[in-house]
Amino acid sequence: MSVPDYMQCAEDHQTVLVLVQPVGIVPEDQFFKIYKRIAGVSQVSIRDSQRLLYIRYRHHYLPENNEWGDFQTHRKVVGLITITTCSTAKDWPLTSERFHGQKEVYSSTLYDSRLLVFGLQGEIAEQQRTDVAFYHSFEDCPDVERRVEDFVESIFIVLESKRLDRATDKSGDKIPLLCVPFEKKDFVGLDTDSRHYKKRCQGRMRKHVGDLCLQAGMLQDALVHYHMAVELLRGINDFLWLGAALEGLCSASVIFHYPEGTAGKTAGRKPNISQPADAGKRHRPGALTANGISADTSTEIGRAKNCLSSEDIIEKYKEAISYYGKYKNAGVIELEACVKAVRVLAIQKRAREASEFLQNAVYINLGQLSEEEKIQRYSILSELYELIGFRRKSAFFKRVAAMQCVAPTIPEPGWRACYKLLLETLPGYSLSLDPKDFSKGTHRGWAAVQVRLLHELVYASRRMGNPGLSVRHLSFLLQTMLDFLSDQGQLGALVLHLFNPALKTDQYTWVQGAVCEVQLMVYNPMPYELRVENMVSVTCTMMRNDILFCRLVTQFSYSDVEMQNSPKVQSKVTRRVLHSKVFGEFLSWNLDEALSHLPLKPGQALTLTVTITVKLDFSGQENLLQDLNDGECKLMSVGSEYSHVKTLEAVLNFKYSGGAGKVEGYYRELSLGVHVDVEPSVFFTRVSTLPATSTRQCHLLLDIFNPTEHELTVNAKNNQDLVLHASECQRMAIQVDKFDFESLPQPKEETVPYTNPKQLEEHRQHAQGCQINSKLGICWNIISFCSEASVEGVLNQLVLEHLQLAPLQWDVLVNGKPCDCDIIADCGVGDAVSLEVQLTNLSKNAVGPLALTVVPYQDFQNGVLNYDLEEVVTFIGSNSFYIDTVKPRETSVCAGALLFLYTGDFYLNIKFQDDSARRELPLAWFTLPSVHIRALDTPPQAI
Repeated sequence: MSVPDYMQCAEDHQTVLVLVQPVGIVPEDQFFKIYKRIAGVSQVSIRDSQRLLYIRYRHHYLPENNEWGDFQTHRKVVGLITITTCSTAKDWPLTSERFHGQKEVYSSTLYDSRLLVFGLQGEIAEQQRTDVAFYHSFEDCPDVERRVEDFVESIFIVLESKRLDRATDKSGDKIPLLCVPFEKKDFVGLDTDSRHYKKRCQGRMRKHVGDLCLQAGMLQDALVHYHMAVELLRGINDFLWLGAALEGLCSASVIFHYPEGTAGKTAGRKPNISQPADAGKRHRPGALTANGISADTSTEIGRAKNCLSSEDIIEKYKEAISYYGKYKNAGVIELEACVKAVRVLAIQKRAREASEFLQNAVYINLGQLSEEEKIQRYSILSELYELIGFRRKSAFFKRVAAMQCVAPTIPEPGWRACYKLLLETLPGYSLSLDPKDFSKGTHRGWAAVQVRLLHELVYASRRMGNPGLSVRHLSFLLQTMLDFLSDQGQLGALVLHLFNPALKTDQYTWVQGAVCEVQLMVYNPMPYELRVENMVSVTCTMMRNDILFCRLVTQFSYSDVEMQNSPKVQSKVTRRVLHSKVFGEFLSWNLDEALSHLPLKPGQALTLTVTITVKLDFSGQENLLQDLNDGECKLMSVGSEYSHVKTLEAVLNFKYSGGAGKVEGYYRELSLGVHVDVEPSVFFTRVSTLPATSTRQCHLLLDIFNPTEHELTVNAKNNQDLVLHASECQRMAIQVDKFDFESLPQPKEETVPYTNPKQLEEHRQHAQGCQINSKLGICWNIISFCSEASVEGVLNQLVLEHLQLAPLQWDVLVNGKPCDCDIIADCGVGDAVSLEVQLTNLSKNAVGPLALTVVPYQDFQNGVLNYDLEEVVTFIGSNSFYIDTVKPRETSVCAGALLFLYTGDFYLNIKFQDDSARRELPLAWFTLPSVHIRALDTPPQAI
């Protein structure tokens, strides 16, 4: 096993595992609605036996975990319930085939299985079958629970049969050797007639029978078998299975001592609705009897010698875990045993001992874990530390989980999840975001850790695209933690606060042509004088969006030089680049003006102006500056060691002739060397992207550094000017429309020879960079010089992918009007609202079939989403659409309607499911616009 189940507890050893899975196309919300009803049947009173069978349901389970079913039977998938949709009789053979294929995956352990079919009517649906149930729809299925109870009883019959078969004395029969997967190769060729081998078989089988008795509700018999297994396995040093027998003994004893369970209040066991009213009086889950049918067993339980005491349970857990630790392949078993012991100790209020188990769990090596598995592991450790009252340790692991959400190895960092987890750590660090909770002289908690945590909140909120929230956290930091910041930290926080672009977020309106006065009040918390200089006024121009958003930007390379007074008759240039690739023309001149003065008379002079335009790649300077994304914006000076100079050389060749020599065909040659040292005026140190509110747009983020000794101004299309002081680095955010790179003309090998695919790829990237540059229009201005800036050299493949228009374009129309960006569609309560989903295929291949499901919900703006809107929103017709194959350059339209019965703000989550055989299409192709609908008492007035 490689993936642990952190939610396991001791009482799970008493359950049987049933897997519930969808087959074919099943709407996710409908599946979980049925799954919730099935999972409600968590315990069933078996008729004629007065025993309870407990069921544990899972909708996802790794087949490799199933291979450990002989080691601990509660890990074995013994029941399978599949849910599917089938609308026509011709689809039934494929549906049935899928059902049988799913059974084959777990065929080695299954006791019984069921198929629930929704949507099929007719002759097939009228057949009476025990393994298949037909329903008209997901709403019309009243007897799901009853069928599940019948299914569970059939599982009990098989379980009881296996228990009786393996518990019966088989004198003379050879007992099979039970193994875990990694042991099988070790027992090849062993002497099966040796006394040691037979004891191994007997001990493991005793432990296995104890598991079956525990699942079948016979707690006393389970305890007896576990004790016998411990004695047999201890005598032959079979440590792995000895640990399992000890853990089984602990689980059975925990079930007796804590019949309400150890997983917490939410997981407490409650009688099923199908259980008779007097079932609790006739039999309790902890009853210890020979056959599980005693009328009153409470006194017998008290006299049970095989049941461990509360203290012995923990000691046996420690012993079992020490045995598991001897096997590197049993790391998951060891970790889960630690978690179970912690839950028991939490009920016993023995926090210190519980922390020892958790500390052991931290150091258990599970091999290579995915990022999601690491996040889950640290989050569960945090919850367990919270359970035993170690609030600061809980906060530490939750903070580790938050940082794992944005690890460098994750392609798409989850900054929103990181921010949410960081917020949850605040109580553990005795930190409140209410300034009223802070007063002089009564600080609680570690200030250094709290300051660091607030910095992380500032950074995470900024990276998740909420600069206003970032400013609020930064203001709170200055207001409450100023005394704990160093002078450098105070200055950095103050500068970042004063010049944070989120201070451009409040919106005001005034009459056109009128003068607007803006007052900026600055408070200096420093113990020394702080100089504020170069305060400039800004002219706001009308932009397409109402909100002006300008971030400090990037850097590029350029230098414009003019060389005059050079002689000329005919000329050509030979260029030699020493250090870098040159973009565009290097030297240029106009011969027409010079030729108009020829021939030259004696004593006359001719002036030829040669313009040197240098456009070089100065990217890749990440090591030169501190990144802006380290949580603080610091104004840095490069210093004297900065000497990033690139050299260009060229040779101007002149030919001239005149007089008698010209008649005879003679001429003179003159070569003039040109040596140019190029220093960048500005350059880009980092380029990244952020998603915009529209699926057809994104924000291009450019970090710009000014290496000169002068003030520099940078501007781009539809953006305010960005002023960079000497040796200053800032960021600019430019909202751009995504590019359709597929429409660019492709190079032909016969016209442009390429020696290898790398050159062809470079040509494509160059063409894409040129198209991006033409849309950005970035320019810089320093003193009296100005020029254009290019991002060609700093665009990497990941940025190009984010700037590319997805080949599948989705448009959602509400009442005929498109919904994209922050558009809110208004409608009247009780009026039918038309909904159209258009798919335009811009790719070169056909796509489909696809299934779309529209799920309405409400956002309470506090992290809670309400999907329970059955009595608030109704669909006219179906809320699911089916898109068949869509050919290249074609459009498919799905139309439906819905009705809002109450006023309010609603959102539509449009989910898709790809049912094609090819599933390699990237998820980014299926990004649909968010739909925001506002239902009003009266219909909106037409404008």
